[in-house]
Amino acid sequence: MGKVYFVGAGSGDPELLTLKGKRVLESADVIIYDRLVHPVLLYLAKDSARFIYSGKYPKNHVLKQKNINQLLVEVGQRDQIVVRLKGGDPGIFGRVGEEISTLQSEGIRYEIVPGVTAASAASSYSGIPLTHREYSSKLTLATAHRQADESIDFKGLTANGTICLYMGVEKVKSTQQKLLEQEVSPQLPVAIVEWGSLGRQRTITATIQTMVGTIEEHQVQNPALIILGEVVSCRKGADWFEQLPLFGHKILLLDTEKIDFETILAYTQQGADVYAIQVGEHRDQRFDEVHQWYLSDHSFDEVVYLDEELTRMYKNQWDVLNEQIN
Repeated sequence: MGKVYFVGAGSGDPELLTLKGKRVLESADVIIYDRLVHPVLLYLAKDSARFIYSGKYPKNHVLKQKNINQLLVEVGQRDQIVVRLKGGDPGIFGRVGEEISTLQSEGIRYEIVPGVTAASAASSYSGIPLTHREYSSKLTLATAHRQADESIDFKGLTANGTICLYMGVEKVKSTQQKLLEQEVSPQLPVAIVEWGSLGRQRTITATIQTMVGTIEEHQVQNPALIILGEVVSCRKGADWFEQLPLFGHKILLLDTEKIDFETILAYTQQGADVYAIQVGEHRDQRFDEVHQWYLSDHSFDEVVYLDEELTRMYKNQWDVLNEQIN
């Protein structure tokens, strides 16, 4: 019988994948990956690995959770290594508990490989420490999507503390109402970090009083993390990540050969938002579906041809994409 590894891909920046996660990913026979996983990590897979997309969109799940559970049983019962690749950390709002229970009921072996969760990544890449000797001695990770009878002690948790709200944008109005009802200071600093640790990251600061209007004004969408607490005041404008030379650049790499993972990292290390596509009749066709869904979600401003022949073949830099992946 095989084994299922629940691997945390980290949050955004592909270099946040752990060494153990990288080793397991490189040995996988089947990789079941989520929407919030940066798909350039699939370039680490061996040539024979099978890719299965289980991406979830709000109110539109490609695979429903029960189908994912059944899929894990089916592939886990075979003599192969299966990686369930999840964004962030599998054990933090990743529903890994449900998937583990399914495997346990079938006697299927598994391991969990932790990852860098969004709270750590988004705050660090925005210059906000989650704890601080002067401002915060405790940290709470919470989701805005709570059970009907569930409540959070916002007053107590923000007193010399920090709260990180996952998936909080859609519920921001009700969250603000509960904060004010509990007499949390309307002037308590708030940061909203969209697409944390990627080159498209946006960090917007506000207060409890202004957070709803700020999110609406800037049209913030998930994935976004809301940080509540005095630690937000530590951010003094654009911080280290946002000062990297290629931050904000959305770059698409194209080559007729398989693109080396280290080549991709050469751009992300400078702050760029990067995606890479191999094109041509000898391309790895496993990635065709990966490219289609990713490009339907994201746009790019610059194209870098890693093969000079592509420059001569295509007068319009986007023609190659239309021909190869549509």
